[in-house]
Amino acid sequence: MSRRGAGIGPSRAKPVAAVALVVAALLIGAGATLLASVPNLAYATRLAGTPGLFVVRSCAVVGAVRQSHTECTGTFQSDGGTVVDPDATVDQPLTVGADVPMQRTPGGGYDDVGVAAFCGWLAVALFGVAFAGAAVMTALALTGRGRRRAGWLWPLGAVATALMSALVSAIVGALT
Repeated sequence: MSRRGAGIGPSRAKPVAAVALVVAALLIGAGATLLASVPNLAYATRLAGTPGLFVVRSCAVVGAVRQSHTECTGTFQSDGGTVVDPDATVDQPLTVGADVPMQRTPGGGYDDVGVAAFCGWLAVALFGVAFAGAAVMTALALTGRGRRRAGWLWPLGAVATALMSALVSAIVGALT
């Protein structure tokens, strides 16, 4: 008699702990990604923060060789003129003398505004949605309820949309 027929064959039990760890990692990734991106989406669209203009006074490369970045200093003045920061600092390469629209965050930082910034942060947020979708679909597959391939279309759609949004951000950023 075959061992398979007797039910003694190799175990087909799913490694529940490993799958639970993957689901937890995906949910943590989704949460962290969404927590970082959603506030910046609001700043990019000028729905949060203080809108104004950053006038670039000087720029310099700062930091160690492998961790160097360009830091520009200048003056930030809000659109209404109520907030003026003569020692504003932005961690990005800008043209000295340029007037750059920025959004001041409640913490005193500065974020880019416009289509390129919005599309970039939208791409990050959509990756967070994709992580959450992958976590849900993995959990459903573990319970035997997510065996339909169509269920994976929405996380994959989020990834595809995120990639398109990142492309738009890159193109618009390069043109401006």
